[in-house]
Order: sequence, then structure tokens, then C-alpha cells
Amino acid sequence: MASIFARNRKHGKTWYVQYYVNGKVIQKKVGKSKRMAQSMAGEIEAKQERKDADLEPRDYDLRQFLQEYMEVTKNNASPKYHRRNGITVRHFIAFLDNKHPRIRRLSQLNLRLFEEYIAWRLGQHKKGGNPIKKRTVNIEISALKTFFNKAVRWQYLHDNPLTHVEYLKQDDSKKIRSLTAMEVQQVLDNSPEWFYPILFTMLYSGMREGEVIHLEWSDVDLVKGVIHIQKKDFWTPKSSGREIRERDIALSDELVASLKMHKLKDKREDNWVFHNRDGKQLSPGLRKVFGRITQKLGFPEVTQIHCTRHTYATHLIKCCKDIAVAQAQLGHTDIRTTMKYADMLSDHQFQAANMLDYNIEKDKKKKPGNVVSMIG
Repeated sequence: MASIFARNRKHGKTWYVQYYVNGKVIQKKVGKSKRMAQSMAGEIEAKQERKDADLEPRDYDLRQFLQEYMEVTKNNASPKYHRRNGITVRHFIAFLDNKHPRIRRLSQLNLRLFEEYIAWRLGQHKKGGNPIKKRTVNIEISALKTFFNKAVRWQYLHDNPLTHVEYLKQDDSKKIRSLTAMEVQQVLDNSPEWFYPILFTMLYSGMREGEVIHLEWSDVDLVKGVIHIQKKDFWTPKSSGREIRERDIALSDELVASLKMHKLKDKREDNWVFHNRDGKQLSPGLRKVFGRITQKLGFPEVTQIHCTRHTYATHLIKCCKDIAVAQAQLGHTDIRTTMKYADMLSDHQFQAANMLDYNIEKDKKKKPGNVVSMIG
């Protein structure tokens, strides 16, 4: 027997067909049409009567599935996201080859295997000798969950073996500190001439390294004072899976003036806003230049170029006292992400807490013992 049922989704009901094969429950997603679900249920019952063998999901080759997944999803994800998935696949295959070479099929995957994978990854080290961080392992586990969710949808698996895998508590990540106003001025004063407009733009806009590298003059509106972070044929902004985070950044008068001056000095035929010391298009690696500056100034612990974005967010919230404005400028989909950047937020919370006054003593004089009624 095959039955149909519906689940309420954001855009209405989604219909499913459920049936049993050798005691196993199998569910197939049909769509929004109840009639199509009923029709599919009828077809499945007919196959059950004929005892067709294709009702049960086939046991698929694990490595072939991972290869197919990477090929199918290549055009639906940003290049960076796709590369990261490829790294995860390589690590997982290396783990299997090293620890479980006999595991070749999807049906052989289980919860214990992935718990062992987590332990194996934590025991590895980067090229420089530093241990793998828990955040990196969590990113890989999240990617693997997505892979095998697709295997379930493709009917290669009954259930995702990572459903109950727990993420690691991230307590080994080094917090990126923001620069003080004096340190901002120091790094700008000590920047090479070619690097100064790049660093100034990052400190006054909160742009990521990739956004600055791929910034074109056609993305910059100096009349309205806006930079458009938008998808290009050769580059995609930071994304969460399929969600591409395009946004507009409002520019300060200082940044507009800086970009105008830079445009007058930097007269090249291409459309790139910034170039390297040789006059060519920028490439990843701005961290090295930034690190040399902070090393020279006496705060070598500040090495990541992402520090400029953290600095921008921190000082922006301090000045405007509006976390939502900072969220819009930085392009965060979740305000909790913005709050992680806001070092000054705790100060505002203490100020707000100290401003609160229930006037309990005054109320006691008027109505002794009646405090609850005032609060509630």
C-alpha cells in the first residue's frame, strides 16, 4: 500500500507519497499537486503488485555520488563555496582511504563513521604545523550534511547518516580585535602609496578583501556616494549556499573624496578601481602587506586583513549606536553576526541597564509592599 500526506511549508502545502519496501519506510516528495501525489501512489501500488525491483533506492557508489554532486552543483554555487566543497570531499575521501578503505557504498555510512572522521580531522595539522580548528571541522560537517541530504533527495539513501552528528563547540578560535582610532591613523600613515587607497576604502566601508579586489568603477557611484556589491560573470559575492549577498554600501564624504582623488591619479585603461604595486589587477594576499605594517608598528598580533572590517563595524556602532544600520552596511543576513563584531555593544548595554529606574523606594512610601503590581 502507498499513502499520501502533506506538510505545510512557507509557500503552501507540499505533498509526499509514503510506502514500504522490505519493512523500510520510503517517502518521495511530489510537489504542490495532490492529484499528482495520488497518481504516483497508484503507480507505486501497481509496481508493488508486479513486485518491481526499482521501488527501493539503489545502493550507490559513494565516490561516484560525490563526483556527481560536485558536477551538478557547480553552476548553482559561488566559486568559493564550490572550492570549499571540493576541499571537504578530498578530506573525506582521504579519511576513508586511510581508515576505512572497504567503505565504497552509500549504505555503509553511519553516525559512528562521521564521529570518527571528526576526531581524525582534529588530529591533523596545517602545512605550517598549526592544528586544524574546530570551526574548520564544523564547516566540513555542514558541507557533508548538505551532500547527503542531496543523496536522500536523489533516492540514493533512506536517511542522512549525519542527521544526529553534533557540531563542535568553537573555543579555539582567536578573536580578531579591532583597531583603535589612533592605530587606524598609524596604519594609514605607514601604508605604501599604492596600498593606501585600498586600506582607506576597507577601513571606511567594511568591504571584504574579495569585494575590494573585484571592485570596478562601474560599481561606484561617486555622485550618490554608493558602492554596489554585485554579482559579475567572473566573480560572485560571499554567499550562503545559493543565497548571494548583493548589497549597497553608503559612503562617507571622506571616502568619496578619497576615491575621487584616487581616480584622478590612477588613470588606467581597464575598469578596475585598485591595482597592485606593479599596476596589475589585485589578487588575494593583501594580508601580507597589512601584516608587515602592523609588525612595524608594534602590534604584530593584528595580522588578518579582516581586522579592517571588524574595526569598521565596531566604530560604526559606537558612533551611530544602531546595530541595524551596521547590519545593512555590512550585509549580514543575521543580526547576531553583526553583534559579534560589536565590541562596544556591551558598553551600551551597561549604560542602558544603569538608566533603568523603577523608583522602588518612592513607590514603597506610597504603597508599602506593592512592588510586583508596578512591574507586572
